[in-house]
Amino acid sequence: MNRFVAIDIGQLRIGMYVHLGVGWLRHPFPVNSFKITTQEQLKTLQSLQLGHIEFDPARSDPEVTEEPAADKVEPENFPQTCSLENWRTAMQSVQKRFQSALACFDAVQAMVPADLPAARSGSDEMVGDYVVQLASESDISLHLMFEGGRSSASVHGLNTAVMSLLLGKALGMRDQALQDLGVAALLHDLGKIPLHIPASDCALNQMAAGTAQPTFPYVHHVGESVALTQAMGYAPAVTTAIAQHHEWADGSGFPLGLLAADMDMGGQILGLVNNYERLCNPPMALAETTPHEALASLYGQYRHRYAPEVLRALVQTLGVYPPGSWVELSDGSQGLVVCVNTRQALKPSVLVYKPEVAQDSQQVIDLAQQLELGVRRGLHKTQVLPKALATLQPNQHLCYFFDSSAATSAEKVIP
Repeated sequence: MNRFVAIDIGQLRIGMYVHLGVGWLRHPFPVNSFKITTQEQLKTLQSLQLGHIEFDPARSDPEVTEEPAADKVEPENFPQTCSLENWRTAMQSVQKRFQSALACFDAVQAMVPADLPAARSGSDEMVGDYVVQLASESDISLHLMFEGGRSSASVHGLNTAVMSLLLGKALGMRDQALQDLGVAALLHDLGKIPLHIPASDCALNQMAAGTAQPTFPYVHHVGESVALTQAMGYAPAVTTAIAQHHEWADGSGFPLGLLAADMDMGGQILGLVNNYERLCNPPMALAETTPHEALASLYGQYRHRYAPEVLRALVQTLGVYPPGSWVELSDGSQGLVVCVNTRQALKPSVLVYKPEVAQDSQQVIDLAQQLELGVRRGLHKTQVLPKALATLQPNQHLCYFFDSSAATSAEKVIP
């Protein structure tokens, strides 16, 4: 358990891991707990006029771990909930970067195939920003984002890139290897553009579940994506991962029917994440599943298709209940998982439905701060109370974006 100590605001130093024990509207940071890594963060904290702040020696840099003389602050005294309105306000920075990323990816796709150099520049810059954030040793959280009206192709590409990068980092990828994986994940379906394959192709979700064979045009999009990224000048690490994003470890994938031993790590990661995302966001909602159900089916019924270490790392990264999952808590209440911290994946943050509370006053509960409360079971949407669905229901697409509390200044926007 983290051991927080209350110190005077003037004793803050870069390298300290701090917790802001105030409401979400009292500070501009996207999370309440993080390590101070920049002078700008330090100045912002000192300007908040909080008087005292909590600091965790165990998670701070060694040179600042000597405890100041101050009374110990018990974790149970921390704020453990915030209202939906306050949570969304606190998420504004992440939401802004998410919307910018979707707009950038829209622009990249609009350049294909007419201006491939510009498309490459935009893709490299997008992914490079994410790799900078992932290089931080701070906690990284995966958020459910509320966004409507964007094309499913844009959501699918960005979701796949974000989750592939998180999984790649969990499996030990760094620097250029992570950059190559992120670009491959972002652009893996680029070949659908010249082939005019609609995102609403009704066979897509069935293929992800293994209940249908791909049509010839659909199979061909893999080669088209490879050809386009080769024309953009990408290295084999990128094009090989794209070439393998529909291959499965047991040889039942396409177009080459490769086995796990024949596949690169990037291809294995991309193939798994691509299938997971398609199950969560089926193009025509033929067999709608929650993220928890999708992960359970991949780990149970279809686990032979994936390398064990890659599948295990996905569960550890997303948690048993990824963002977008409906759950029943140990007190009987129902809620929607809205955030998972990759270091505490079994303790997500849940937007909990309370029938007596107004829609904008529903509470987001961080289960990592709640010793007496946990997830009892996952729920299918048919098991969720109709009023809970109406109150908490996100948009049609499940959109994901991550936040690194120490690297929020890494944001760049493509002109």
